[in-house]
Amino acid sequence: MNADANRATSLRFYQALDRHDLDAVGPLLADDYVYRNGPAETDAVRGRDAFLAYEQQAFEAFPDLHLEVLEVIADSDRVAARLRATGTHLGEFLGIPASGRAFEVEYANISRFDADGRIVEDRDYVDNLALLQQLGILPANLADPVTG
Repeated sequence: MNADANRATSLRFYQALDRHDLDAVGPLLADDYVYRNGPAETDAVRGRDAFLAYEQQAFEAFPDLHLEVLEVIADSDRVAARLRATGTHLGEFLGIPASGRAFEVEYANISRFDADGRIVEDRDYVDNLALLQQLGILPANLADPVTG
């Protein structure tokens, strides 16, 4: 597939996630899809079905989760996007009890595509410190070790 087709697939992926439409997400992913949202290999969610289950948990924890595409750049088998996510933490997620608090974060995502135009890997780059502070899980005055 070419960069334009991969860009279009990425946009369909983000739109389906915004609608919480996992039936539309599934066909866009390769069977051996890998989702990474942290620096460690143990942070990976492996397999299309595992990712769909992960997203279902996210939709239950953040029932008003909204995803806005701010920018998309495509080159060959890679697509990079800048996104904004908003929502309210109303259910348990990854062992963290509901806080009832809203969040808004901008983040970057890089997708890699196979020759059939399916997404085989996603990497999210999120300011998790800011997210956890907005949800009240970490104190707001906790200094960022990079920026102080």
